[in-house]
Amino acid sequence: VASVPGVRVESAPGSGDDHMVDLVARSPGRRRLVVTADRELRRRVTELGAEVTGPRAVRP
Repeated sequence: VASVPGVRVESAPGSGDDHMVDLVARSPGRRRLVVTADRELRRRVTELGAEVTGPRAVRP
């Protein structure tokens, strides 16, 4: 999947969830929005200050 303006797409070298948490942790001064239906990932990234929405927000 390719990135588009305003959206960065990353490939995870291992665990996708761990990679997402790492990306969120590396950008504390920026607005971060994570799209996931996974409750545990939601908890981990919101603890780091990210916003979270479900997949229906981007694909009805």
